[in-house]
Amino acid sequence: MNLIQLKIPAGYAITYNKFYDVDLNLSEDSDYFIENWGFFTEDLLQITKLKIKKGKWYIPERKDTMLFDLGWYPDSNINGHYCLRLVDGNWNEIKSISSKDRFLIKDTLEQWMEEEQRI
Repeated sequence: MNLIQLKIPAGYAITYNKFYDVDLNLSEDSDYFIENWGFFTEDLLQITKLKIKKGKWYIPERKDTMLFDLGWYPDSNINGHYCLRLVDGNWNEIKSISSKDRFLIKDTLEQWMEEEQRI
């Protein structure tokens, strides 16, 4: 399995990544069980926006953090979907999108990072 290829602009750090380019596989025994459930969990990807100080990148203190968070909700559920959120250091949601389409999620994430990079 390959990870989804992402265009990550300068100024971001991937702190966790299990966002794979994989289709959902149903169990032959059940219409409701995901055979490859490990690829469809609540913790798939986290990307932190870095800050720069004296010419060096660093991960900011929690209160100053901007975090891109991706998961599958409900966890391992066939009726679930990807949920991509941009949150601040207190986990207040700034924006979000939900979809079963991993390529829409990928494109949205890349667009959001480009937008946030300009701020």
